Amino acid sequence: MVKELEVKLTGVAHGGEALGKVGKRVIFVAYALPGETVRVELVEEHNRWLRGKLLEVIEASPDRTEPFCPHFGPEHCGGCQWQHIKRKAQLDYKRRIVRDQLQRVGRLNKAIVRPTVNLVPERSYRTQMMFLPSSGESLGLRQPDSYDVHPIDHCPILHPTLAGLYEDFNVAWDGLRSVDLSAGLSSEQRLVALRTHRNQVPEIEVDIPVSIVLEKNNGEIVPLIGDPWFFETIAGHDYRFTAGTRRPTHPAAQQAIVEVVADYVRPGPGQVMMDVYCGNGLFTLGFAGRLSLVIGIDEDAIAMEDCAFNCSHLDNVMLHEGPPPKVLRKLQDPIELAVVSPPAEGMGHRVAQNLARMGGRRLAYVAHNPATLARDLPELQRAGYAFQEATPIDVAPQTYYVATVALFTR
Repeated sequence: MVKELEVKLTGVAHGGEALGKVGKRVIFVAYALPGETVRVELVEEHNRWLRGKLLEVIEASPDRTEPFCPHFGPEHCGGCQWQHIKRKAQLDYKRRIVRDQLQRVGRLNKAIVRPTVNLVPERSYRTQMMFLPSSGESLGLRQPDSYDVHPIDHCPILHPTLAGLYEDFNVAWDGLRSVDLSAGLSSEQRLVALRTHRNQVPEIEVDIPVSIVLEKNNGEIVPLIGDPWFFETIAGHDYRFTAGTRRPTHPAAQQAIVEVVADYVRPGPGQVMMDVYCGNGLFTLGFAGRLSLVIGIDEDAIAMEDCAFNCSHLDNVMLHEGPPPKVLRKLQDPIELAVVSPPAEGMGHRVAQNLARMGGRRLAYVAHNPATLARDLPELQRAGYAFQEATPIDVAPQTYYVATVALFTR
């Protein structure tokens, strides 16, 4: 087989690679763009698809731009995949990825996908990121498609508050597994979560205002310095986020999700909403002031503690801790609205059917991976929910990651 070949690329794949055709097989090429003609080296071959390593861009796309980080690229840092693509094109590609997943995996015909919502700055935006120890005495991020860690001296997509924290903690030692950094922009609080081999407790002295915790292998959070959480304001509401729970990459990203969900479910007086996989209470707290009752369900005990704290001043919030599929089987509360924010593995058995049984008419599905949404479409359809439209949200510029909010009605 020819090891090098010239390929015209025509599309973009869910994993962020550009794609084209070699005969009847699809070829995937990282760090390339749709519309480009490239020379590649074949590095992977299968019956239906190939993977090529980019050697040369013969004809460049007008959407190509110069990366702004010296660590970007193959065999360097894999934290970003799209710094070589102009921001406007990134937004269009994320819309294409969502539409492709809905139509190809979800089997929808001509799915309506709105333009990608963009409220997050294109750089200096991340308020949460996890780093790994490199082979030296510094931290870094994994190389693309590798377990090797590329050392990072400075990361230009970090918000300045987090960048300063990274400079203070950019050191590795024997026994360290990871360092997870978070910052609350509104509160100016900073949180460091450490994971170590065999849950070893490190000796740490700091002379800066920061909270530090040890995150054990079983998920237990052990405070070492200060409180194990920070506070952030999102869409006008104050939230507590504890280490080990899902935290925002930037508060504007969560605000965009809240706004799209509100537009889809239309919360109003006299209505009851079920918030499935409610986590820290982004929608439970965010919509409680507009509804008669919000019922939140999640099996993450730490996140539910945050949700209870965040909603402690409200008397129209009811929380159930446990696996949502099991909890929903037992509930009889009549509802009009539902929000589902499942993990990567999807909603779980009969979640959609039970929401329909309880009377849910409008359902907003919040996917942190469009493939999860596409795989759950059959269950939603079996429960009588009809897909109306979806809105991608750019929660992580310079990467292919995209959140998606989809509206279903019955």
